[in-house]
Amino acid sequence: MILDNNLLLGSLTHTTFGSAGTYDFPDVIDMQSNTAYTATASGSVYTVAQGSQNRDIGEGTDLFCIFTVTTAFAGGTNATFQVVVDSTDDLDTSPKVVGETGPIALASLVVGAQIVVRINPQQTLGSAAVRYLGANIVTTGTHTAGAVRADVVLDIQDGKRFYKSGFTVS
Repeated sequence: MILDNNLLLGSLTHTTFGSAGTYDFPDVIDMQSNTAYTATASGSVYTVAQGSQNRDIGEGTDLFCIFTVTTAFAGGTNATFQVVVDSTDDLDTSPKVVGETGPIALASLVVGAQIVVRINPQQTLGSAAVRYLGANIVTTGTHTAGAVRADVVLDIQDGKRFYKSGFTVS
């Protein structure tokens, strides 16, 4: 998995999403701006290309958003992870979900857990109506602990195949 600082959607902690609701990750990707980086009141706006024309950041390949749990969740019931696009960088004007999980139970949200959401390639990523790409977490119940990071990636490394000690290949 290749991580790029310009494709980081930020981190959220339980102090941000303590009660049930929908919470935006602090950073978004601007797929049309010709500036390299801007800070906003809520986070950062990253760009993926230069020039003020529409960009299809996933042209020819799949894109994924990988959510990594950095502090185990406690309290609450579950969480749903979403990738959204919108015409504004606060993701509040007319957000459109372009990928999501179903509700993931609290017991699965342990440190190191990675939740992968495929970004739907049928969306016009870069049209005027979907200029900004970001992520949300939708929580159920009141969480007393938990933190998660979101990154947009081109590939997934699962690294979860382990073999019993003494395994030999002939």
